[in-house]
Amino acid sequence: MDYEFPLGLAALAGIIPLTIVYLLKPRPKQIILPSLMFVQRISQNVLASRRKITKKITDPLFFLQLLALILLSIAIAGPLLDSISGNSEKVVVIIDSSASMSVPDRINTSRSMAIESLGEENTVIAAESIPVVLAKAVDADNAKELIRNMEARSTSADVPKSILTVVNDEENQNAKIVVISDFENWAGRAPETYIKIANAKNMQLEFRQVGKPAVNYAIVNGYLKDRNDGTYEYTCTVKNFGNESVKLDVQLESKSGLFSPQKVNNSMSLDGFGAQQIKFFSIPQGTSTVEILNKDAVPCDNIAYISIPEITPKKMLILTDLDPAASKSPLITALSLMPDIDVDVQYKLPDDLEKYDVVVIDCEYEPLSSSTVRKIVAYAKSGKDLIVIGNGCLYNSSEMHGLYPVLPVDIISIKEDDSHTIETSGSGKHIFEEISFDEVYMSKYLVAVSRENTSVLAELEGVGPVVCAWNIKNGTTSYVGLSDTVENEAWNNFPTIPTYPVFWVKLLKYMWGIDDISETNVNTGRYQAFDQSTRIKTPTETISSKFVYYDECGIYNLNQKTVAANLYDSAESNTFTEKRLNLAGENAEIQKEDLQTRSPDKLRKYLIYALLLLLVIENVIMFRRKII
Repeated sequence: MDYEFPLGLAALAGIIPLTIVYLLKPRPKQIILPSLMFVQRISQNVLASRRKITKKITDPLFFLQLLALILLSIAIAGPLLDSISGNSEKVVVIIDSSASMSVPDRINTSRSMAIESLGEENTVIAAESIPVVLAKAVDADNAKELIRNMEARSTSADVPKSILTVVNDEENQNAKIVVISDFENWAGRAPETYIKIANAKNMQLEFRQVGKPAVNYAIVNGYLKDRNDGTYEYTCTVKNFGNESVKLDVQLESKSGLFSPQKVNNSMSLDGFGAQQIKFFSIPQGTSTVEILNKDAVPCDNIAYISIPEITPKKMLILTDLDPAASKSPLITALSLMPDIDVDVQYKLPDDLEKYDVVVIDCEYEPLSSSTVRKIVAYAKSGKDLIVIGNGCLYNSSEMHGLYPVLPVDIISIKEDDSHTIETSGSGKHIFEEISFDEVYMSKYLVAVSRENTSVLAELEGVGPVVCAWNIKNGTTSYVGLSDTVENEAWNNFPTIPTYPVFWVKLLKYMWGIDDISETNVNTGRYQAFDQSTRIKTPTETISSKFVYYDECGIYNLNQKTVAANLYDSAESNTFTEKRLNLAGENAEIQKEDLQTRSPDKLRKYLIYALLLLLVIENVIMFRRKII
């Protein structure tokens, strides 16, 4: 027999001292004391009786205490007994909350099934592209309230991943797992496999299917192609998930800050379960939608959202102590070559500062005046973009210290050392993947420490950040600790490497939220983390977070970046199937297996009851003997 705590049987060793005590214990005698001589003789007999080991124990108390000791030892060890349990007090409910479950009868039926399956202790998990734990170890009332408010999301469903997550959690041992889904999208092994895995870990797994076939039309994929004239071509595939022919009306609607809104209507005829591609030309920058106007079972796959970054002309001011009439620094040259940017280089701050979209401060020897610094700080705090170059003047001048409140770093000191290399970090690994930082050597630099909520894009190994940014209102302030001086006293060789202009293109696009179209058009179910807390406007709410989970179809605004999220999943849009589970045989059904459990609690309970009864009998005997 197996035991929960085998070392508990060591208590049986207490039988040895118990036996010795009873063997050495003298027998009580009635003694008549006629004289002192008899008293002395009897005393000698008593001592002799203590030394003599009695060969037989007849005291009933010994057997009661012996039995109590045996029961106590076995209760401590906890014998494990096999038992069959059809129900469980602990229940884990996995509810498919993917896009196909938005068919009205499916989500309603799944709510009812989930409530009927609840036990005393309940965990509720939404099976989306990732398992989402909605509640853990709550009572039935709280679980019911949560389940009633559940809604289907616009993602695909990974039900097998949710099952394995629950099965691999040791806290769910002896639990009943109920999986409720329409099983439209199943990418794992056969369901019977997961049942065997669960039973092997003392869990009962039960599948419950919901949903009847429903007609649905969907845009199942789409992609953009640059036409090299400022517009894009959009190609998508429309599919009919029904067995009857249908005529679909499709409409393109574009909204842009650079062009007037436009609408384009088209129509197509599809046979039962047929599909057809459709193209729309001259998609402008900004956001657009392609929508199937016909009503069907799943609304979220009827609309494809498009986000093309708007590249609007920018006006840039560069404040520098270098005489613009004498020569141009590498920074000025690189920024002047960028398209759609009007660069204005000034030695003093102009009066009309608000007309500039971004200000760059690049002072090597002569600092800005205190009044100019105050105006720059107010400019940045109003939500405008600011870039500060980390030259020596930024640390040595007390006037320039006035910029520190809006910088994403604290400047600590100036140091001369050529033993450090530049490494990208965080989002910079993606943004600057084309930049040859391994060719850069540093002979002099500012030692800086990043502040809270700062995105560090590149850092000097073992020293601190050299490129970082943070958000102030709707604007971005960036610190670039790479001096662009190329004279004899140059701090680094960065301005001389071929990818120097590319660095500034990438940094400005990052600040302005201009990404490649592959980053602004994503599939739902994607999870993205940020270096700092970001203001996120989803299709339904506005939040501040360090990550975003695209679980709705629609437009997401992330500071200055606009992202379109689409379902694009034909398996999830197929709501017309009936036999969805991947079973062996057309008419096969999942066989429910009883849960085999091994628990010490049942036998231990009866052992304790017997032990208490023995203690009562022992006390009665001792009371009658007037021992107590």
